[in-house]
Amino acid sequence: MEQATDGPNQQHGPKSSGQSSSSCNMISRMALNDNKAGMEGLDKEKINQIIYEASKDSKFFENEKKKEEQLEVRIKEQQVKISKISQAQLLAAEQEADRTLAMLEDERDLSHTIVHVDMDAFYAAVEMRDDPSLYNKPMAVGGMDMLSTSNYLARRFGVRAAMPGFIALKLCPDLVIVKLNFDKYTAVSREIRQVMAQYDPDFWPMSLDEAYLDLKDHLQKRLQSCPSSRMFILRELNTEPFATSERDTCQCDLNSVLRPTLICSPKFQDHDLSDEVLQTFLDKDNFSTHLKVCDECKKVYPRYACKVFGLTVEDAVLEIRSRIEQRTRLTASAGIAPNTMLAKVCSDKNKPNGQYHIKPDKEEIMSFIQDLPIRKISGIGKVTEKLLGSIRVVTCKDLFTQRAMLYHLFSPTSFQHFMRISAGIGSTSLDRDGVRKSISTERTFSDISDPKVLHQKCKELCQNLSEDMKDDKTMGKTLTLKIKTVEFEVKTRSYTLAHYTNDETTLFKAAQALLQTEIDAALPGFLHLRLMGVRMSKLCPEQANQISVVDMFKRMDRKDQGALNSEECSNSCLPGLQNKQEFQPNFYDVCTSKSSHLDQEDLDNDDDDESSKFSMPIEHTCDSEPNNINSHSWAQQSTPSKLLKRREPSSSKDVGMFKFIRKLDQNPQGKLQVGNKVNGAEEKPETESNCSSNGLLKELNQQSAFCYGGNDLSNSKEINNEGTNIDHQVIEITPGTSLSKADIYVQKSEPMKFIPCLDESSNSRPESEMISCPICKQQKLNWPLDQLNTHVDLCLSKQTVKNILRNERFTDKEFVTSKEKCMKRFV
Repeated sequence: MEQATDGPNQQHGPKSSGQSSSSCNMISRMALNDNKAGMEGLDKEKINQIIYEASKDSKFFENEKKKEEQLEVRIKEQQVKISKISQAQLLAAEQEADRTLAMLEDERDLSHTIVHVDMDAFYAAVEMRDDPSLYNKPMAVGGMDMLSTSNYLARRFGVRAAMPGFIALKLCPDLVIVKLNFDKYTAVSREIRQVMAQYDPDFWPMSLDEAYLDLKDHLQKRLQSCPSSRMFILRELNTEPFATSERDTCQCDLNSVLRPTLICSPKFQDHDLSDEVLQTFLDKDNFSTHLKVCDECKKVYPRYACKVFGLTVEDAVLEIRSRIEQRTRLTASAGIAPNTMLAKVCSDKNKPNGQYHIKPDKEEIMSFIQDLPIRKISGIGKVTEKLLGSIRVVTCKDLFTQRAMLYHLFSPTSFQHFMRISAGIGSTSLDRDGVRKSISTERTFSDISDPKVLHQKCKELCQNLSEDMKDDKTMGKTLTLKIKTVEFEVKTRSYTLAHYTNDETTLFKAAQALLQTEIDAALPGFLHLRLMGVRMSKLCPEQANQISVVDMFKRMDRKDQGALNSEECSNSCLPGLQNKQEFQPNFYDVCTSKSSHLDQEDLDNDDDDESSKFSMPIEHTCDSEPNNINSHSWAQQSTPSKLLKRREPSSSKDVGMFKFIRKLDQNPQGKLQVGNKVNGAEEKPETESNCSSNGLLKELNQQSAFCYGGNDLSNSKEINNEGTNIDHQVIEITPGTSLSKADIYVQKSEPMKFIPCLDESSNSRPESEMISCPICKQQKLNWPLDQLNTHVDLCLSKQTVKNILRNERFTDKEFVTSKEKCMKRFV
């Protein structure tokens, strides 16, 4: 097999003068990214030409061509912007950038020891472990449409992850492609995490095969540890076993089945032994004395040795990697650095089966970062790389050199990120238990158009998502379905459930309805998909029904910003839906990469639709969501079109009653009017109705065990499209009142309060059952004492914490203000 390697006389690729610039751009866009471990020293020109020729007539090529055209437009706009920047503005921007760097320098924290553990070609390594015939063959895991990873032998031919399988076969005709088996990879990942948790219980897993650990606390404890606690058994891997076959030897983790017995021996009980003395004793021990049968699997132990690991961070990381290898028979690489950004780069430095350490020293960090290609930094992809390349930014040092230009061309967030990279400053906080925004899972597959198969794929994804959420002890409320067509068009549809859940059936019911909407939209043809994913957002802990402090501050900042959008209003106000029709989303929930879809003007026009506006509160808390509510009939009714402002209850009797507001400018036949005035003229109410108030009240009481604090809207006014003032009157629903569901909606105000279910004989709650917070005056029915205490603690400390967060953060607002001042100074 011919490998793609450098040669002095090699001339590959299109060299003719007639080659169009677009072809050159496409070759550049689809060029091999050789920043991946194991892909150094390849003949990129030859590989790039093969990739171009193999894909130029495919849908993948057409999609990449569209993206390249969009990128070229961005670059041209960027060049126009550069031409308008004066030298004085650049000088001022450079001064602002220096101030930003000085501020970031104060955040530099060298006290942490962050380790990034990354398994070597994880999926491929698992498959080769289970099938030894693949060891000496170039192989990859995935399918013809997309590869998830490749082994290091295949990478010598230019085959890498995120490459279509048909292109990989052009690069390496002998490539063996193995199908994905996520159940197997998940099981192995669980074993790896069990090892890492012993060194940092709060480690931060990023995926199945990588995680961040903070060893600061472990290293302090390690200095006080005895040698026997740092002694572990090492199986002699890749050697001829004593038994006739490797499968005839014990494959258990020897540190689990054999180490406890060794530790109990008298020699190991002598805590005064030094590391060197104990290691000498272990080295002199005869391997033959260990040949016995494992109590777990009843097989002969393989050849092994014992090793005492040292006290340094390098020894600790080597110990972690060795234990992972002993338990899974898979190798791992690691990066050691003062922050997560550098640790991620270091883990790729000595792959496979190696580690690299940057000491917590500023000079060493700056020396390491200077000549590092920007593509090596996590978060910088080929688009950002090309945008930066257009202004001659190739290495991390160039980010500092071109800081004035970056200041003008990129957003405050991006600019600050670039400055952090140039200074080697990254995060030191592994906020695993922080406010997680979403949890998701997705799968890539070959072209599928059969609706039954698509629904089955959707069900499998919901099962996986439900399991992940239960493992994480998390519940969510907003479900998003992501699909990618064979034309590489990406769409997402979202639906907000009535209550927080991680139930598999509930997730599938919502996702299935969203998927069916797309299937129906493709009729009379078929929906051809190559990727599907489901995501849950608006998360809350499974057992703790209260918001976090950070989330509370965010909601406090939003509470006076107005009403929510129509999707959140409808889905939050109306309880859980029961069938496909009730799950129908608004079409503007769709996010698509196709430029032919609705623009902003279309969306603005759609917002005028009568069914898209509600009056809703801004804040929601996990403990104030309805859990067992059914609104099958309610959800299918129409809704009013105008928004009303929230007001506080005028009296205590208002609390506990369902209050409904009617629109008086739109009154379909057969709907109730009660004492309404339009321009001073009083109208008489109609007596006909679609349903009786007795039945409606009973249904509402059965469906909803909660109500939001009522507002005194007796004097509230609204202006219709003709500018006419309309008075709204609060209607207290009592037995005997006739009205239609299509005329009413619940006026929700803040804070949200639970009230008991109303019956037809009583519409007020007992005051003795209500408990109020002495700080914020929030009321809640049967408030448990522990939750009340926690709530009061939050109320007492929220202003202090908010002030701390305000003082410590460098906000975009401050950045933009200084940027505007800088621009005005020289304009």
